[in-house]
Amino acid sequence: MKQIHNFILIILLIGGIGVQTVFAADSSVVEQQISFSVRTANADSVFQKIIQTVESKGGYFTSYNNFSISLRLPVSELQEFQKSLEGFAEVADKNFSSQDRKADLERLDLQIQSRKKLMDAYHDLVKNAPLKELQSVEREMVNLNSQIENLQGQKQAIEKRAALASVSISASAFASPVAKVSSRSPFLWINSTDLNSMRRDF
Repeated sequence: MKQIHNFILIILLIGGIGVQTVFAADSSVVEQQISFSVRTANADSVFQKIIQTVESKGGYFTSYNNFSISLRLPVSELQEFQKSLEGFAEVADKNFSSQDRKADLERLDLQIQSRKKLMDAYHDLVKNAPLKELQSVEREMVNLNSQIENLQGQKQAIEKRAALASVSISASAFASPVAKVSSRSPFLWINSTDLNSMRRDF
């Protein structure tokens, strides 16, 4: 069995060297996060309009309460969505951040391809492996297949987050206007006396 493992290790090392040059021309994979603060007289109505707009653009909401909403929206629709949002409520603040995940994606691709080469090598060994070693080889193959599926899941998650921007919106109510109280009385004779100033003191 030691000879089998040594043989597989050599294949893995050779395969890994060949894979490293595959990604030179790949474009960046960027995760984008945008947060908005809006002011509105009716947050619930605005949030309902936002949900309808996002769903019409291929997105969806992930959480929602009386004061905030979180969304996932295709990156290509962000500019149009912001225009729609400005029509629903007053945008008081906006923050944007991003993270380039190209290096993580390349690492995962390298690990996936290396394990696939290793899996191919195991398939070849199974054909000629002695019966007493066959069970051990099959366990290695099951474990390897599980690793590949896990890595592919991580890769798909990164790709999905890069395709769908994360948008969060918090809402606050407009400040209620302070009613202005006139210091003048409708009775002209009071305005000509000191009673008017006394009224302002109460």
